[in-house]
Amino acid sequence: TYHQIVTELSPTEWIYGDFTTYVITHNKSNSNEQILFIDENPIDLLEKLKQQDGKDIWICGGQQLITPLIQANMIDEYHISMIPTLIGKGTRLFEDFDQETRLSLIKTYVYNGIVDIEYQKKY
Repeated sequence: TYHQIVTELSPTEWIYGDFTTYVITHNKSNSNEQILFIDENPIDLLEKLKQQDGKDIWICGGQQLITPLIQANMIDEYHISMIPTLIGKGTRLFEDFDQETRLSLIKTYVYNGIVDIEYQKKY
């Protein structure tokens, strides 16, 4: 996700400039004050971040990042963007996981042909 942002979506400017960004990666990269490259279990990272001052934690990534967090019941809201491209094959949105997670629709909106859907976990 980080690579796609800096090479395709916004190569000249970091679009999350108001936030501290943690990039979970096995590749060694130089961190700065704004972007921290770490090789850490996402569950451990979220548990640490929840202990710090701040508001919400926003997670952007693929199934390898999201699935363990779903299994650990650590995600409260899902923001899913549907881009109008039929590719036939590709990476699944979610890996298999053991439990069912029920969601409630918060809202949908459309921009530039993309449909964004927001769901909240039912309690």
